Formats: sequence, structure tokens, C-alpha cells
Amino acid sequence: MPVRAGERLDPEATRARILAAASEVFMQRGIHAVGINEVAEAAGASKLTIYKNFGSKDGLVEAVLTDRTHRVRAWQEQAVEQSETGRDRILAVFDLVATWYAEAGFRGCAMMNAATEDRGHDGAPRRLAQDHLTFYRDLFRRLLTEAGARDPETTARQLVVVLEGATIISAVDRDPGLGAEARVIVETLLDAA
Repeated sequence: MPVRAGERLDPEATRARILAAASEVFMQRGIHAVGINEVAEAAGASKLTIYKNFGSKDGLVEAVLTDRTHRVRAWQEQAVEQSETGRDRILAVFDLVATWYAEAGFRGCAMMNAATEDRGHDGAPRRLAQDHLTFYRDLFRRLLTEAGARDPETTARQLVVVLEGATIISAVDRDPGLGAEARVIVETLLDAA
């Protein structure tokens, strides 16, 4: 939204508005299908403002994904902290994503979608997707260690496979019930661990 005469500029609000608009159009249509003009229109900002804030479309993509991963990590950590035991904390992660799968407009994991769309390049989408997976492996390893698991490393990797696999299948099949199925698999893994 352009600033009216006499109003003060709010750079943080402008940046947040651009990030929110870019995130939405990227998730709806894909990163490569969306141009800066479309982001500018959706954000009510000029292309110049976008370039001043993010440097390039690649910089905007990286900022969108970084913002998203910070919000997801905070969301997951909050869910984990509300549970008592390591096992319950792991299950809380899967309960939380099950509610996400059921949200209107669910399109899967922004990190994995971006990395897949990036077609194997070693740019920001791939790096941020790797960081995202590392976050989950580390989180699960920590919680499994708290729960006294015999092999936290292996089980953490298996939990990430279940989490990301369920997320992808839920998005492709548009089946929010996969969250409950994933939880059953996780309970079985935790019983064995």
C-alpha cells in the first residue's frame, strides 16, 4: 500500500507485507512461475521497494523461506515445551502437523517445495531445506535422548522420514488423515526405540 502524503514510512511493516504477499503467491503458484511484478502487485509495493529490501528475486525467496523456517521452528518448539516427557514431546510435533494438514489451503512444506522446484541447484532453497531437515533431526534426537532411546540418531532420521513423507503425501493426495496415520507409525517407532 503506497504511503499517503503526510504519513510516515514504516520499513518493517513494508518488509513484512512484502514477505507475506510473496509467501502466499509462491505457495499458490510456485517460485519460478511468479515474477517480481506479481509480488509487487500482491504486496501493494513497487518493484524498487522489493529490490531495495531484498536485492533480487533470489534474495526475496531466501527471505521468505528464512522467515517461514523461523516461524515453523517457534511453532514446533512451543508445542514441544507444552508436553512433559520426551515421547509426548515427539508425539506433540506429529499432533501439531496433523492439524496443519487439515488447514484450508494446505500445500505442503514450503522448504521441500522450494528445494524440489529448484531442481537440484545448490542455492538458498536447497540449503534452507537441508537446515530444515537438520532442525527436525536435532529436535528428535534431543527428545529421543531425553526419552532414553537406544539409538536416538537412527530413530531421529526415521521420524524425519515419516514427518516429511506424510507432509508430501498429505499435500499431493489432499488427505488430512495422513497426520493420524503418521502418528501411529511414530508410536510404533517409539515403542521399538
